[in-house]
Amino acid sequence: MGGFDVNAEELRKYSGQLGEQKGTAGQIAGLVDKADVGDKSWGVVGLFVKQDYTSMLGDLKDMFTSLQEGLQSGSDKFKDAATGYEQHEDGVKQLLNGLQIDIKAP
Repeated sequence: MGGFDVNAEELRKYSGQLGEQKGTAGQIAGLVDKADVGDKSWGVVGLFVKQDYTSMLGDLKDMFTSLQEGLQSGSDKFKDAATGYEQHEDGVKQLLNGLQIDIKAP
């Protein structure tokens, strides 16, 4: 008979790691804000490409914001899965502890 074993603590540990990665993505998003420089830094010729550059920085920041949201969602789901597995296991233990088995030899 086959089966599987879930270590809820490992799920929680991974959930925490995702949370840490969310923080890193937030730090990078903050650095993107610093990458935008004023119009004077571009000069006359550079002003033609600055709008594209600013747009790409906005897209990059949006991507890191989405990444943060995805990592938070993943973290929450792994944490919820750990809780669900533990609740199921505790329920089965309580059910089995309530059983009284009387085995008689033939």
